[in-house]
Amino acid sequence: MSVRTRLSVAAIGAVIAVGALALPANAATAADSPAALTKAKATVTQGITDRLTTLGKLQSALPGYKDVPDAARGTLTQVMSADVSALTALKAKVAGETTAAAVKADGQAMVDDYRVYVLVVPQVHLTHALDVENAALARLVKVHDALADRLAKDPAADTAANKDLLADLSTAVQAGDTRIDGKDAALLALKPGPDGKALTAAVKDVSGAAKDTRDDIKKAVADAKKVRDALKDTQSASKS
Repeated sequence: MSVRTRLSVAAIGAVIAVGALALPANAATAADSPAALTKAKATVTQGITDRLTTLGKLQSALPGYKDVPDAARGTLTQVMSADVSALTALKAKVAGETTAAAVKADGQAMVDDYRVYVLVVPQVHLTHALDVENAALARLVKVHDALADRLAKDPAADTAANKDLLADLSTAVQAGDTRIDGKDAALLALKPGPDGKALTAAVKDVSGAAKDTRDDIKKAVADAKKVRDALKDTQSASKS
């Protein structure tokens, strides 16, 4: 995750923080001095620019994710399009601000209202990963059935060891399917907001399930290869 993710109001606040001194209502604070205000606006503007660049890259990548179903693709496209429009408008708003308080509020909105790094980036990439895994699991079910059929027709290969491998393959596929069941919908249902920790935890739950399922798929593939190799060996032996 980019360090830019951590561009937060804390960083902006260090520039534009106002002391606790009681000042007349019409008095300008140090944070509203031209230099400080310009620096604060530049910080928030750069944060918005970076987010727009990231969204642009995501928009370019999405069409290449062929495994993403139309419904999810439509949701992601809408989210990114809306964020680009809103952040572009926010960038113009920052340029016209005249007080530190207004810039600080814009910086808060930049983070809380869009959550580009914490939420949108993983929504795009994890949705793709989950759909790739779903497709792989479906293929492995067919592989299992095909291998089971071949074993049944090859007494020499139809051993307890190969049956155990097929059972292990089936268990791994079922485990992976259970892990990611509904995770894509749960991920896309997440909305930006001020609680960044909660969003991070929710995304981590999905990414963890995807990682574990990837391991299940690797295990199932390894089992399938062993059974396939055993079938090849018996076929070679029968021809010799």
